[in-house]
Amino acid sequence: MTKSLKCLYTAVMLFAAFVVVGGKFPAVGRLFLPKEPTAYILGDQYRMCDLDRFREEIPAGKPSAAATLEEADVLTLGDSFFNSALASDIFANELGRRLGGKVHNLATKEFFEPQSYPLSYLQHIGYRGDRKRILVLETVERSALERSGTYNGAGAAAGNELDALAFKVLKNNDVEYFFKHNVMVGPLESRLKNFRFKYLNIVDKSIGAYSLNPNMLFYQRDIEFSRVKKTDAVVVAAARDIAKLSATLKERYNIDLVYMVIPDKYSVYRGLVKGAPSYDRFIPRLCSRLTEFGVKNIDVYTLYERYNRPGIPPLYFASDTHYTAHGKAVLAEATANMLRSTLPARGDGMSTIASSGEGGR
Repeated sequence: MTKSLKCLYTAVMLFAAFVVVGGKFPAVGRLFLPKEPTAYILGDQYRMCDLDRFREEIPAGKPSAAATLEEADVLTLGDSFFNSALASDIFANELGRRLGGKVHNLATKEFFEPQSYPLSYLQHIGYRGDRKRILVLETVERSALERSGTYNGAGAAAGNELDALAFKVLKNNDVEYFFKHNVMVGPLESRLKNFRFKYLNIVDKSIGAYSLNPNMLFYQRDIEFSRVKKTDAVVVAAARDIAKLSATLKERYNIDLVYMVIPDKYSVYRGLVKGAPSYDRFIPRLCSRLTEFGVKNIDVYTLYERYNRPGIPPLYFASDTHYTAHGKAVLAEATANMLRSTLPARGDGMSTIASSGEGGR
């Protein structure tokens, strides 16, 4: 090997090590990424594709003080939709304000995907069913079938920690992001992506479709899930798993379950994509089965369809997979209305929220 080739090989290996370390160790990686703004956040889909046309500065919301587990009568548990504070407060606090009571969000960074293993997580934190509570459990649509199969799992804390470690070490999304956005490669990568989009209509593989009027990006994983055939047998099996979870929560922890699936943005706005097939109505079908099995639920797709009209503010950000402040408010209000009709009176163990939905401590 010539001296030039050795130098090139060494440089490539050093750069590869730099990318891996920067991706896997955020404290190091942040030193070599452009400084993030503090007043606003760039949408997750924009960060995937870096297309200037879809750049959207989303106000960085600041969650207000959350209710503690001890004082709350309503609990929430979900994925990034329930934990998002984009241009608004987190869902639990929005719900609490509408109910006039205390709502506690069970999210934690110390347990890998607690929303996929609610029973294991409650056991992990030593939850005591000393009084009646309601749990609002949420999943995004693209993960609904997968999670329905894990809800009743008995994954121990040790196994959960191994799952988290495997996710961090083996999944390379963080490394890929650092490679594409570090201060050396990022500017060149961005120019190349914008050139390819402008002249060749090519977008990043993570974006499955887009609309130009209005501007809107759609996540490839959402489109892939929309193509999955959900037979009646599949929907019934998922509903049975959720019903089993509901029964276990009631028996073991004195918790009443309210279940919801938040639609993928593509499910609601697929009409903006030319040639997109009609929606398979997965969420309404699942909700119908859940009702048959006695599980309280909210059909978020049908709810959102009522607000998917010209002149009404969008329910999802154009450049992000999550709902807007309006989309969150619509869901929080619908959830509060449902809970007002299902919460027992104070004399039945609900110390914070009366059945009318008014009052507090």
